[in-house]
Amino acid sequence: QRVIGVLQRLRDAGNSLLVVEHDPQVMLAADRILDMGPGPGERGGQKVFYGTPKQLLRSKASLTARYLRGEQTVNPLKGTDLFGLPNKSVPFSKSAPFIEVRGATAHNLKNLDLRLPLNRLVCLTGVSGSGKSTLVHDVLYHALRKLKGKPVETPGAHRAIRGHQHIGEVVLVDQSPIGKTTRSNPASYVGAWNAIRELFAAEPEARARGYKPGTFSFNSGTGRCPTCGGNGFEHVEMQFLSDVYLRGPDCDGRRDRAEVLEITVDGKSVADVLELTVSEALAFFANQPAVQRVLEPLAAVGLDYLALGQPVPTLSGGEAQRLKLAGHLARAGKRTPKGTDLFSKPNKSVPFGKTATSTGTLFLIDEPTTGLHFDDIRKLLGAFRRLLDDG
Repeated sequence: QRVIGVLQRLRDAGNSLLVVEHDPQVMLAADRILDMGPGPGERGGQKVFYGTPKQLLRSKASLTARYLRGEQTVNPLKGTDLFGLPNKSVPFSKSAPFIEVRGATAHNLKNLDLRLPLNRLVCLTGVSGSGKSTLVHDVLYHALRKLKGKPVETPGAHRAIRGHQHIGEVVLVDQSPIGKTTRSNPASYVGAWNAIRELFAAEPEARARGYKPGTFSFNSGTGRCPTCGGNGFEHVEMQFLSDVYLRGPDCDGRRDRAEVLEITVDGKSVADVLELTVSEALAFFANQPAVQRVLEPLAAVGLDYLALGQPVPTLSGGEAQRLKLAGHLARAGKRTPKGTDLFSKPNKSVPFGKTATSTGTLFLIDEPTTGLHFDDIRKLLGAFRRLLDDG
């Protein structure tokens, strides 16, 4: 409400404000709304609606309007909570595993004690500056990393951490960039590129030429373009101007040697595959379970519009955060026993009193819904559920 008040005062002073926002309060306080869509990526780029908030609420074409009217909800199942349970409180077993923080006094924390129940989605909230980040980043994350023998900054002041033996690892999933190398892309990050290269190496023409999976890598080996080194572009340093990136003159930005690009799977070369979006790739590799298994987590976190070969440094903070989650989902899928689904467990709630093992991971996720539409939040909650089901 304070932000809305500031925006309205700026408008009333004779200014014009164009705000990119998903918060329903801000949307309903606007004088006009432009709704883009109808979907992300190649399915977007169109005007779905333009008019007043009241007119938007009557729109049948707008996905945003369906959420604002309550016709659709971020909860996976109607009449249930986020975990598919009836909308009522869940009793907490005293014997259930937990992690306990005692006497946290870092920054503005005032001798705070916290019991964090495991095998559950726990939300830490509060006004800006209330100590959330201090508790999660400075105290909990750094202290658990230190207890697990990992390199870490000095933890925030606290008396003790108990129960860390119930988890195998602690992971902080924030919106920080994923590296700076343009060689990394969504397909390689979740491990799909290995499976795709094996398909190309299995083609009869590739076997006849003696090509191996490594031949189809633009990161190393003999298959990458020798001129650009597999980057797809040349970096030209300018003395007085910004540096310039030019498409590789030999490969035209396709990264691989021309003879490697002659090998195709269903008519597409490795360079063509990198230009596919995740949703297009899932359809293209519909009969390849090994590829499907590692690509599907990208769609599960709402990144189905990304191109497989999009350089990771070009992703937004929110996209980078969801890509990290997809990476963990993909690794969980690789542990799946034969004859089970992707995450080896039926889609049901986890009994709170179950015995915890030291194989589970504690995910500390920093404001994952920042900049997300209602529909993206629905997909994200589904991904959270799957991580919980995986232990």
